[in-house]
Amino acid sequence: MNNLHGDRPDIPEDPLPQLRADFPQFQIWREQIPGRPRYVARSLHDGIGPHTLITSDLAELRQELAAGRRLEERP
Repeated sequence: MNNLHGDRPDIPEDPLPQLRADFPQFQIWREQIPGRPRYVARSLHDGIGPHTLITSDLAELRQELAAGRRLEERP
């Protein structure tokens, strides 16, 4: 497996590059707070929602960003 940590399969690949590619209308980053990571997504453009998401659950972040995209695509 090729990842940020060389060929160490015990260290998972960083999921943020793929998340950023899937949602280019958001700036997405990870913050380390005591005891856990926190993920933040902020809209890069006015009118794109949600404006800001903060969660410690990466799956929840992806789900909420996808839900916001579906709402934007409605006529």
